Amino acid sequence: MASSPRIPLTSALIGALVRITVVVVVIGGMLIAGLTWWTMDRERRLRAEIAAIETRMVAEIARRDAAIARLGRDRRIARLEVVERFEDPDGEGPRTSLLFIELDDAGREIARREMDVPGDVIYVDAWTARFPAESVASADDPFRDRTLVLLRRIYSDRMPPRDGIPIDTPGGVPDGYAGSDEARFEQAIWKRFWTLASDPEAADEAGIRVAQGEAVYKPMRPGESYELRVEAAGGMTLVPVLAQASATTRDP
Repeated sequence: MASSPRIPLTSALIGALVRITVVVVVIGGMLIAGLTWWTMDRERRLRAEIAAIETRMVAEIARRDAAIARLGRDRRIARLEVVERFEDPDGEGPRTSLLFIELDDAGREIARREMDVPGDVIYVDAWTARFPAESVASADDPFRDRTLVLLRRIYSDRMPPRDGIPIDTPGGVPDGYAGSDEARFEQAIWKRFWTLASDPEAADEAGIRVAQGEAVYKPMRPGESYELRVEAAGGMTLVPVLAQASATTRDP
């Protein structure tokens, strides 16, 4: 059986095949290199975007946590110690002897007063100016980052508020305040307190959420001690700090 004739490969054809192969390899290599570079560049950019998002999230969480902490904080402004209870010499019932100690922001004593009041349910009366929660949370305005308090008087369940024992002077600068910008800011509020308390437009212009008088009170016994605290975005609280001690009484 006769075999088919072979077609001889010329050197030109071989050269063409080699060139085509080289071109294909080069183009393929370039495509692979380009795809690899694009993939790696895309990965780098994605990693950078993810890192930026994580950084923003961490910063946002930190801001949120700081805002929550600012809204939840409170401060001590006074301590009230019950010294003794005794019968009124005129036979009008029990009287309570108190020691009222005012504190600065660092908890240091700035003033103290001793006083006797009839009865044993003790009231602490004050003016308060509260600011919007966003102002307290952001702390952008150092004058409006917490509730302001002007202590007014102490009285009891057996004496009318108008006969209470004065603590701070309305419109004046409370004990422990110097002629600072903060003191002047607070003084301006106290001087027009009832306008701010009753006029919504005036309160809004001053950046005040609510201005009002308020009182906290509890029945108290000798040996007990209380802290008067103020919430950053709220009002006053009267918190017991010592367990009841043995009652001290004095004969009339």
